[in-house]
Amino acid sequence: MAEYLTKEEIKQWRSSLEKITLEEYAARLGKLIEEAKPTNDVVDMVMNEQKMTTDSHPQTDKQDKFAAIAQRAFERERQISHTPFSISKPKQQNNSEKAPVVNDAIKIDVNIELKKSLTDREQAVLDYLLANVNKTVYAKDLAELLGLPRDYVYKYIKNLRAKIEGDKLQNCRGGGFILTA
Repeated sequence: MAEYLTKEEIKQWRSSLEKITLEEYAARLGKLIEEAKPTNDVVDMVMNEQKMTTDSHPQTDKQDKFAAIAQRAFERERQISHTPFSISKPKQQNNSEKAPVVNDAIKIDVNIELKKSLTDREQAVLDYLLANVNKTVYAKDLAELLGLPRDYVYKYIKNLRAKIEGDKLQNCRGGGFILTA
């Protein structure tokens, strides 16, 4: 009678740092892997029957699933962005962007030179920062603006710092960010 792997031996194989298959591990111990036992459980029989029907064309099923996922992602991006999958190019005036902003009835001219064009979300963050020049802007406000979790905002801040000439976008001591004129 052949000896099969025990649950303890399978646990040892899983926790092992060695990269070998279960079959190789069983062969090393001189044991066999127990084959699946036949079942009379209705759920298992129905699930196996469904699996057999989906296995008839596994490649097309995978392609259909990927196509459906891609289509949902495309539609979601369309909802989020006003121009899907496009990079909004800044209005260039001698390779710089001037945006007069009115804060508390004081007109502030901000001259920002961009190294690269901005994505739609980066442009939305920059517009919000331009509307709040010399004021502290918190990540939670930007997260609400973009409709994203707060953790994602830091990526856009990092990208903006890389694309803006000079050191105009800085961290505040109490948290948040400030765009200086």
